[in-house]
Amino acid sequence: MRLSWFGEFFSTLPDALYALWQFGDPSGIGQGWWGLVILLIWGVLLITIPLLIAKRTYGEHEWVSATMGVLGGLGILWWVYGILPSAWIYYLDSNREILEGAIIPASAGITFSNGYRLDIASNLYQVIRDLVVVIEHGVAFVLTFWLALRLQKKYPKTLVPGEVKPDAGGYK
Repeated sequence: MRLSWFGEFFSTLPDALYALWQFGDPSGIGQGWWGLVILLIWGVLLITIPLLIAKRTYGEHEWVSATMGVLGGLGILWWVYGILPSAWIYYLDSNREILEGAIIPASAGITFSNGYRLDIASNLYQVIRDLVVVIEHGVAFVLTFWLALRLQKKYPKTLVPGEVKPDAGGYK
């Protein structure tokens, strides 16, 4: 690996961060704070409020609690499995000229002393771009099932006052 890559990385980093700031701007006039506003609206309205309602109504109004829990959970899943990977790919594709080679390596290979280069991955930029999405989905998938099991254990099904738990078993 060339040591000059580190210099290129740090000299290109401000441009990449500015491109990230511009990425959140739907108007294209340099107001990247709109991306933060959209993020806050999404997080508060579609995730936080339904989850707070679900927690507050748990044990009293089961249908409301279950519906709000599902709505908040779907908001999280939509964000984790759809919006974040899509934004990552769109950001990398739209800023390839800034990122490729300086921040994310364009290719990988071995250069021999006679000048011959053996390319191992000529499209390493694409591979890294897609690999990040695959890893993010894998981690999110495992965390989704782990969290679902934790929530089932923490919030078991409640019975209406006076209702008895039926006996488990086959036919009677």
